[in-house]
Amino acid sequence: MTIPTEPSTPTGLIFDIQAHSVHDGPGTRTTVFMNGCPFNCEWCCNPEGLSRKPVVMHRDGRCQHCGKCIEACPKGAISLGADGVETFDRSLCTDCTTYECVEFCYHEGNVLSGKRYTIDQIIAICQRDRAYWGSGGGVTFSGGEPLLQRNFMLPLLKRCREIRINTCIETTASLPSDYFMEAAALLNWIFVDIKNMDPVAHKAKTGADNALTLKNLRLLGASDLDCFVVIRIPVIPGWNDSEANIRATARFVKECGLEVINLLPFHRLSESKWRQVGEDYAFKDIPGMTLEDLKPHAQWVREEGITCYTGWETPF
Repeated sequence: MTIPTEPSTPTGLIFDIQAHSVHDGPGTRTTVFMNGCPFNCEWCCNPEGLSRKPVVMHRDGRCQHCGKCIEACPKGAISLGADGVETFDRSLCTDCTTYECVEFCYHEGNVLSGKRYTIDQIIAICQRDRAYWGSGGGVTFSGGEPLLQRNFMLPLLKRCREIRINTCIETTASLPSDYFMEAAALLNWIFVDIKNMDPVAHKAKTGADNALTLKNLRLLGASDLDCFVVIRIPVIPGWNDSEANIRATARFVKECGLEVINLLPFHRLSESKWRQVGEDYAFKDIPGMTLEDLKPHAQWVREEGITCYTGWETPF
């Protein structure tokens, strides 16, 4: 199976599209999950979206251990372990563009995550779903980091604006400022994660510091753009859940002139995805959090003068 190279018409690499989403912005929405991210968060809930190219996911529950993928792989990347289970040497898959292990798997044990769409195709999906959004809904671009795909996203956002589709984005904001603000001007709603106020700690768990994120939030707060901004903090036990960090984040948000923080409890729903992409899940021994666990964190945020919502208990 040959994956076509990117044509002259802008296309976006997308690993999932979910209709009727109610947790990714106001109202009912269609959420488009885009590949690539400037961060590499150890707890990421969509590890298949971190890569800027399609990713083979091996689903052991569907695998029949027939050996077809072993025979088909031209790079010898797949072998049988001592337990009779297929083992992938992912270092040999880096340059693969033909994905024979997927083509010759008839049981969907190996599937390819990541497919290219044109702007017209995304607009057609939005128009299909539009009747079910209601008055406050629209499309949300998530990921990964959707704005990494600049040549696709800017014309897509402009097209959405032309036909009055409400747009929302879930972003790291870790992007060149001129471009980030150009994109922000085309959006109705923006979620930005602040993962940790300490740049050293931030880099240790995400692979990059937080300088661009904080800079762009200052610009957003000082701008007169007609979009609503919500700061999200994925609360990670033992890493960013201290009173000092939560209060520092709330104070920064207030200094920026922003008003709302949404605390997200750590969960382990992505554990199986990490196995499917052949990576160890660093948080496999860390229990998930409940909304009850976030009560003190929410109180710290509110004491700093910021409106705070926890989990999915939000008005948006």
